[in-house]
Amino acid sequence: MKLLDVSHAPIAHAPGPSYQDILDLDTGHEIPAALRYRNTVDLGVQPYRADRYTSVDFFHREVEKVWLKSWQFACREEEIARPGDTYIYEIVGRSLLVTRQCDGSIKAFLNVCLHRGRKLVNAGGCKDQFRCPYHGMTWNNDGSFKANPFEWDFPQIDAKAFSLPEAQVARWAGFVFVNFDREAAPLLDLIGDMPAHFDHWRIEDCYKAVHVAKMVPANWKACAEAFLEGHHVAATHPQALPFIACERTQYDLLTDHVTRFAGATGITGGLWEGPPLSEEQLVAAMLGSGSRAGKPGQTLQAALAPGETSRSYMANIARTALETETGYDFSHACDADVLDAISYDIFPNFHLWGGFPQKICYRFRPAGMNHEQTLLEVMLFKIKPKDTNPPPARMRMLGVEEPWAIATELGYLAGIFDQDQSNLAPIQDGLRNLGGGDIQFSRYQEMRCRNLHRMIDMYMSK
Repeated sequence: MKLLDVSHAPIAHAPGPSYQDILDLDTGHEIPAALRYRNTVDLGVQPYRADRYTSVDFFHREVEKVWLKSWQFACREEEIARPGDTYIYEIVGRSLLVTRQCDGSIKAFLNVCLHRGRKLVNAGGCKDQFRCPYHGMTWNNDGSFKANPFEWDFPQIDAKAFSLPEAQVARWAGFVFVNFDREAAPLLDLIGDMPAHFDHWRIEDCYKAVHVAKMVPANWKACAEAFLEGHHVAATHPQALPFIACERTQYDLLTDHVTRFAGATGITGGLWEGPPLSEEQLVAAMLGSGSRAGKPGQTLQAALAPGETSRSYMANIARTALETETGYDFSHACDADVLDAISYDIFPNFHLWGGFPQKICYRFRPAGMNHEQTLLEVMLFKIKPKDTNPPPARMRMLGVEEPWAIATELGYLAGIFDQDQSNLAPIQDGLRNLGGGDIQFSRYQEMRCRNLHRMIDMYMSK
């Protein structure tokens, strides 16, 4: 896919130290290349029509041009570890059988009987064949045709040519991606240096520790945008404002298909309207609210040493917790590696956090062909403790009326997701109310939101 030109003209940034300036304060550790990466681009200030989120016609074009043409995270390799293990991935009314082969490779087949079009398989599991419950036509798990109980009555079927249609499969760091488009460019050609960045954070050593999902009454783009920028912290998560300078978050474009933000923890920003906070008070705020360094409700165990900052103090707590949990040495990890919000996305719907602690992962899927409902999934990936191989978490589906807060396996994040969701239904209501009117994205802080729409337009123009 041809890359589009983007401007690198200077863009206004919030006053005060930049994210790179904050990294410079961590003098005791080497800052990884992934965090020194910078590619600020100017995607303009043009508005977008609100009916991109509410129009059935626009959604149907997205189905044809985006969802059936783009790479999507389907499952983890450990979820289909043995030959025959099959995971059903569903998106916009389509269904794929993602299946481990005897040689260890992975294939993805359309989940449909080629006789009368019935869904071939109703549930995943370990299967040596796919037999249609309707009339009994059967395919091998390599997609080749196996048997027809009424072969004598189908002279038009050539068994050798009656294989299940395939989708493309790509594998990276234990993630299995699929693409309905057999002509699509390889995934690794589209995501640039993202794998190299995550090599530093030991992505290959991670497993899926938590998986929680909930149906949300909003368009998938509105859901994704809620997690593409950091400055909503000021109003949506005010408990974090004392120790997150959300307006100083750095936004980068790695490739057309990959963007990221990096925001510092342990720094009071210019949006904090309370009295100046001491370093001890900042630590207390972080421990009280919960962060990547620890669970909420903890208290300050020891006074800060002379000259020690809340950021370095909490980073030491995080390193110790990681070493206790995994059995590995993290003394080399810089403060940002263990504290900061470092969020990447692969177009269109896969978000993954960097850093060494639990890596938050989001996936946003339209609910079948309903353009105003989204299956919002939250996964947590953790580094496997030394000499262990934990099983992947199964997805826990929350009911429509159940809050995220009951998913205690999410830890301090559970209440945060309730705060995020509090915006989503009102966003969809407001977009519907605007009709064909415009919405506005900021030039810099919402660059990732702009890129989402830029890529949708790019795919639709093909």
